Amino acid sequence: MNYLAHLAISYPNKGLVVGNFIGDHVRNKDLPAFSKEIQEGIAMHRSIDAFTDKHEVTVQFRKLLFATHRHMARVLIDVYYDHFLAAHFDTYHDMSLSAFIANVQTILQKYQEVLPNSAQRYLAGMVSQNWLAKYQTQKGIAHILQKMANRSGLIALADGADSLKTHYDVLQEGFNAFYPELLTHCNALKVNMA
Repeated sequence: MNYLAHLAISYPNKGLVVGNFIGDHVRNKDLPAFSKEIQEGIAMHRSIDAFTDKHEVTVQFRKLLFATHRHMARVLIDVYYDHFLAAHFDTYHDMSLSAFIANVQTILQKYQEVLPNSAQRYLAGMVSQNWLAKYQTQKGIAHILQKMANRSGLIALADGADSLKTHYDVLQEGFNAFYPELLTHCNALKVNMA
């Protein structure tokens, strides 16, 4: 999953939100620098990634996209999942996407001093360019993928917007099967953390 799902699943627990946000920016040797709650968020982030990568829907999507996108299919699937979550946010969570974005960005900005430098830069871009809201539309996804392509040098990432359009119904149906199972997985994690 990309950032939106990580944040939505961990909200409103502030430690889980921060940990899920920085999960890709923290090495294991640096874990002791963070509070127990943030460490739990990092562990949840990694569990979400492992669950997502192994899920049968994700495996099928990789097969669907591999011929066109090769190993970039993994990155694209994460972005597509966040698109479908953003487009139907209030189906899965008990607030509007705009209210959620305002709340979660406030949390992250309050914890900015504990974020690794790379996560601080990502947060600044996410807020200033309103990335989470852009996930709602195919046009927004095209914009985000172009930015990712420019930043990473992986220019072919930008072509992912075409594949989203081509396979839209199949991808949405798969997401609708996958996401409730991810929520169940994460709810069990939260119970074990309590």
